[in-house]
Amino acid sequence: MFIKRIIGALVVLCCTMPAFAQTPKAEIYGGYSFAHQDDLNINKGWNASIAGNFNQWLGIEGDLSGHYYSKDFVDISSGVTAKENVSFLKYRVGPKFSFRSGDSPVAPFAHFLIGGARSKVTAGGSVIGTNVSVSDSTNGLAGALGGGIDVGKGRIAVRAIQADYSVWTVNDLFGVSGTTKGVRLSFGVVFRLN
Repeated sequence: MFIKRIIGALVVLCCTMPAFAQTPKAEIYGGYSFAHQDDLNINKGWNASIAGNFNQWLGIEGDLSGHYYSKDFVDISSGVTAKENVSFLKYRVGPKFSFRSGDSPVAPFAHFLIGGARSKVTAGGSVIGTNVSVSDSTNGLAGALGGGIDVGKGRIAVRAIQADYSVWTVNDLFGVSGTTKGVRLSFGVVFRLN
C-alpha cells in the first residue's frame, strides 16, 4: 500500500513537471496606465513591475507607477492665467498569485501591494503681468489590490488588462491631508526570464 502511494506520487510529479518547467523565474512588465482617483481622471501614466516566482502560483512583486495631470486656468476679467501640474509616483511590493494551467497561453494573476506614494504639485501663472510660481510635495502610504490577465507563450506575453483598487495618503500638501481612492487600469508587455 505504501509503495503504491509513492509510485502514484512520482507519476503525478512527473506529469506535472512540464507545467512547472513553464513557470518563469522572473517577469518584467511595462506599459500604459490610466487612473481614476476620487473625481479625477488621469490619462497620462505608466506602470512597471518585476516579479520573482517561487513556484507555479506564488511570487513576490515590486510595482512602480507614475501618473500626471495638468490643468489650465484663465480668468479674463481678473487677468489671471495659471497652470497646475500634478504628479503621483507610487512604489509598492507584495505577493503575486498566478493561476497558470498547463499549456494554456492565458495566465490570470492577483496581487496585494503595499508601499508608498510621492505626490507633487507645481503651479505657475500670471496675475496682471506679474509671474507667480509655487510648488509642494509630500510622501504617504500606498496600497493596491487587484490582478490581471497575461496572454502569450514563450518569453514575451501581452498584459491584456490589469485592474487595481488603488489607495494612498496625502500628508499636508498645501495644507491638505487625506486619503484618495480609485481604480488603476494598465496594459502592456511582459518579458519572461527562465
